[in-house]
Amino acid sequence: MGRDPQQLGTGSHISARVGAASLAKLTFMVGGAEEEYTAAQELLTCMGANVVYCGGAAKICNNMLLAIGMIGTAETMNLGISDTYNPSPCVMEGVPSANNYQGGFGTTLMAKDLGLASNTATNTKTPIPLGSLAHQIFRVMCARGYANKDFSSVFQFLREEEGQ
Repeated sequence: MGRDPQQLGTGSHISARVGAASLAKLTFMVGGAEEEYTAAQELLTCMGANVVYCGGAAKICNNMLLAIGMIGTAETMNLGISDTYNPSPCVMEGVPSANNYQGGFGTTLMAKDLGLASNTATNTKTPIPLGSLAHQIFRVMCARGYANKDFSSVFQFLREEEGQ
């Protein structure tokens, strides 16, 4: 097991809604060495409904896609709210935005994974312009007080940036 209590092995982050955790319905996306995954699989299966070995880059690629999609969603929601004909979006129960963005997948973890994706892209000479921009946005969020909030707090961050 790794030194960081938020990690198992070298890349399995533990982050979920409290409801899913209390019902043992977590999903674990496990990176790192396959032998570490095999060693931890039985324990993870006791805590979660889904345990998926992602190997090296699959997990950070998934999180990069989630980050880019969340930023796009937040931008379009903010644009829609600015139109007087569109009402403010309702907040669903049981999600981080309904709890001041507490719980879920933290902004710090997203920034870290985007940094790993950027490093991988540099090493493989793969262009990731949107991934790089997403990394910078989440790093700024961490510096401005969003580090311990769910990464979906990018919606709140962008609203504050536009002065609303």
